Parts: sequence; C-alpha cells; structure tokens
Amino acid sequence: MVLLSSIKRAYRRITNYWAALANSQRNLFLLLSGIGVLFSIVSSPLQAQNIVELLRFESAERTIYEQEPVQRLIQARLTIDGLAMVCDTAYRYLDRSELLAIGNLQIETENAIIWTDSLRYFSKNERSLLRGRVIIEQENTRLFGTSVDYNFEEKIAYFTNGIRLVDSTGVLTANKGTYFEKQDSALFIEHVQLLTEDEYAESDFLTLARKSKRSYLSSNVLIDNLSNQQRIRADSIYADSTGFRQLIGNAVIRTIESAANDTPDDPTPEINTDTKSDTTFVFAPIIKVYDKDSTFTFQSDSLSQSWSTNFSTRSDSLQYDSQIEEFTLTGQPIAWYDNTELNAKTIIAQTDSNELSLLYLLNEAFVTVRAEKSGRFNQLKADTVITRFKDGHLHTMTLEPNVTILYFTQNEEDENDGAIELNTPLANIRFVKDDIDELAANTSQGFVFEEDSSLSLRRLEGFRWSPNVRPIKPSIDLEYRFDAVPNQPVFILPLRFQQYVNDKKSVNFNPK
Repeated sequence: MVLLSSIKRAYRRITNYWAALANSQRNLFLLLSGIGVLFSIVSSPLQAQNIVELLRFESAERTIYEQEPVQRLIQARLTIDGLAMVCDTAYRYLDRSELLAIGNLQIETENAIIWTDSLRYFSKNERSLLRGRVIIEQENTRLFGTSVDYNFEEKIAYFTNGIRLVDSTGVLTANKGTYFEKQDSALFIEHVQLLTEDEYAESDFLTLARKSKRSYLSSNVLIDNLSNQQRIRADSIYADSTGFRQLIGNAVIRTIESAANDTPDDPTPEINTDTKSDTTFVFAPIIKVYDKDSTFTFQSDSLSQSWSTNFSTRSDSLQYDSQIEEFTLTGQPIAWYDNTELNAKTIIAQTDSNELSLLYLLNEAFVTVRAEKSGRFNQLKADTVITRFKDGHLHTMTLEPNVTILYFTQNEEDENDGAIELNTPLANIRFVKDDIDELAANTSQGFVFEEDSSLSLRRLEGFRWSPNVRPIKPSIDLEYRFDAVPNQPVFILPLRFQQYVNDKKSVNFNPK
C-alpha cells in the first residue's frame, strides 16, 4: 500500500509538470503569435514584397481600401525600388506588389525629381501611373502634364493628355508626347508648338534629340523667325545645332523687310502682305537653310521660284546670301522685272532692303522688253548684261561683248515709227522712268527699218518670251493654326514644387 501510494504521488507530479510545461509553451506561443500579428501589420508585407523601406511615418494601420487589404501610411517618407518618396498618404496592397500614393508627392530618382498628385506604382515592371499635376525635372529641363505613364526602369515618360517642356531656350507644348530621360530626347504629337525668344514653330509631329540638338518637324510645319520677319512653311523640316535646316516638300520662305505689327512679344498677329511692297517669297520642293549669327543663306537644287512685287524668278537652282542680299540663279534661269524678261546661263540679283539694285546676266544673256503701248518686243542680247536700278527703277544697262539691240521707235504722236537694229561690242543705255533716254555704242554697225506691220514679228536669234511660266504671288496660308502658347502650365503648381523652387532660388541667390 505504501508503494502504491508513492507511485500515485509521482504520477501526479509528472502530470502536473507536463501540464505546466504545456501551459508555459502555450503562453509563449500565444505571446509570439501576438508579436507576429503586430509585426505583420508593419513588417510582414515589407518582407513578403521586399520593395518598400519605411523611413518615417506618422501612423500605420492595416485596413481595407478599394475592397482589398492594404497597409495605410500617413505622412510617409519611404523608398521603393530605390526611389525616394514623400507623400500625404500611401496604400500598400498586401496581396499584390503595388503601391498607391496620394497627395502632395515628391519622388526623387537618380537623375530627376517628380512631383504629382497621385502615383500608382507596379513593382513587377517598375511602371507607374502619375495623375493630377505632374512635373518632372531633369537638370535644367521641366516637363508638365496631367496624365503620365512612367517607366522607372527605362526612364521613359508617356504624356497621354498634354505635355509642356520648358528649358532655358523656351517652351514646347503638344497634346501628347514621350520623353526619353536617358537619351534626353522626346517625341511630340498633335498641336505641337515651340516658342523661343526669337522664333515660333508649329507642326503636327516633332522628334527632338536634345543632346545632339537635332529636331525633325513634320506635317503642316510653320516657322516664324520673329527677329528678321521671316516665315517658313514646308511638309517637314529637319534642323540641327549648326544652324542647318532642310525644308522638305512644298517649301516656302517669306521675308518681309519691315513690319511694325509683328513683334516677339506678340507673335500671333498675321501681317497683311497685300499692302507690303517689300515682301519676297521663295518656293521650291526642297530648300536648305544655313543660319549663322544674324545672317543666313539658303539654296535649292530643284525647280525654284521667287516672287516679289516687281521682280520674280524661275530656275533649276537657287542660292541666297542675306549678308550681301544676293540671289544666284543657275540651270536655265529666267527673271522678270515689270514687263521685262531676262534670260542667261547664270543670273545674279542683288537687292537693297528687298529693293532690286543690280542684275547680272552672265553667258548668253537675252533681254526682252514688251512695249506697253505698241506691244512690240524690244530685244537686247550679249554675252554679259549688267543692269543697275535706282529708287526701284531701271537706271543704266551695260552690255558686252557681242551686243545686238533691236529697238522699236515711235514718233511724237506715240505711233509706231520703224525700228533700229544695232551690232556693237559694247553698249551703255541710260533710262528715265524705265524708258530708254540715251544709248551709247562703240564702233557700232546697224540698220534702220521703215515702219511696216511685219516689223512686229521681227525677232533676234535666241529670242525668248514666256510669261506663262512667270511666278505669281503664291496664295499660301502662312497664318498660325493654333492659339498663342500659354505663359504658364494649365494647373496651379503643387506646394512641394513651389517650396523646392523657392529653396533653389535662395540657394542660388548671390548678392554682390
């Protein structure tokens, strides 16, 4: 009986020990489970997704948002895949690798700072949706938009609802665009406008390589050079940093010497060219333009035409130098002045403030002048003809060598009175009001023809008269298609961005 009683007491002690041990383990398990639950509110999603590092926050809680379990962070500063971010509220989706940040965001990447009202970030492909007031700054460039899809891995921003690019040179806007941060290049689509201090441009498409300073505008391109009153239109235009531009397809250059209505401060009003006598048009399939400082040259190696009020040309090749105001025409060139047609192998026209001052006809020169009253053709031919103008009118003409002149005369009653044909190595003619006043020739040989109706058909060898190909004033629309470029973005600037700008100004301020 004593042995049995001792065995029972020992069994009870062992049972109580294991029960106590079981209770202590259960309590420890409950304690660890409680700690685990608390830790999971803040930390377990971080370990599961391994994308976010919390640097600071006012409060954090686990809740339901958009019918999904999330971790909500208030006034949070965090990093996500290496991106530093600060925002009013952040929602971390617990069942998928996604984060939504709302309110007064500022995001810092390796090379850029981004401000936005909301960000939805997908960590699997480092893609994000920026919505609201979006600003991206890279070095000295700022981009503005309201709907931007951003790829943080490739550093590409897709502006789906308006884009505005601002740098030290000016402003560029469009309905849509793509900015390639790594390459510092961009694509602008629809309603493209560029405004700088000296120039305004618009088109339907623009590709821009900023590092190499190359651009390509296409579809309905218009460029207005505000400093020298020159407007350009073409199907497309290529430009680079050297000042070179190539106008491709239906190219037109219009130059106005003086126009008080167009100023850089108000580039929108269109000049009424109908009342301007100093307007020049040049048009060709392709024109190459070279800008240098305050001067420029352009050339075309295809069928080219020019028009001004009293002078127009047509040639297979055209060159112009603004510094000396000189046109050079080759390739069967023809020039017209009032009722005069000029032909030669090469024609050089010099102007002064868009007024014709000198004309050089080189090699096989032929001048045809149709008399206004009689309709007969006065004709002059020589190897070289030099014509000088004064106050917009013919002043003198020098012809040499191998000169032949056929001139129809009239009597005092302005009736036809025969003709004179003259051959000489050198001739000088002086004009008064575009009519021959004096003719001087060296060792001349000539003929006098009595008046006869058949004289009107007399032609010198090489006679040319082709008014049907004479250019007329082009009816090309050179008005702006779009309204003026807004001075500011379409939205009020975010508070964090304003603070950033103010801080930057105070740092850069250096009083003397």
